[in-house]
Amino acid sequence: MEKLLVINELDQLKAISDPFRLQLLSMMAEEPKTGQMLADELNLPRAKIHYHLNQLLTHNIIALAHTVEKNSIIQKFYRPAAETIVPSINIFNLNAKNSVSSSESYSIKLTNDQFTKLTSKLDKLSVKKSEKKETATADEYAVYMMKIMKEA
Repeated sequence: MEKLLVINELDQLKAISDPFRLQLLSMMAEEPKTGQMLADELNLPRAKIHYHLNQLLTHNIIALAHTVEKNSIIQKFYRPAAETIVPSINIFNLNAKNSVSSSESYSIKLTNDQFTKLTSKLDKLSVKKSEKKETATADEYAVYMMKIMKEA
């Protein structure tokens, strides 16, 4: 399982935005489960569960963990594709002409000393921001994402 899945497509965001699918994801987070196991736990028809599992699978939000053959039936066990799933900051900033993400994202390579200094400054900014109780800006979200990605 990956540490981080960044949602870059609107279809992925739509698929994961459904509250029922989020519930299914949380149920599979502890251990991989089959559609039948989920249907039994929720007391719902298996077809409804499989529809939503297929939507999540199609958009790479869940993955096949393993299969087990039982009485000549192959049971498929699913799990989330990553431990943490977050939307990309650029998901709504697509260039309509060529579907390229905004050029305001960069790949940064830091030494351990530089990273320590940066995280120290970010922590100070985070404390300062939390005292203001305002909505985060796009830049602050990018900084938050950098911290998550470094931990992954």
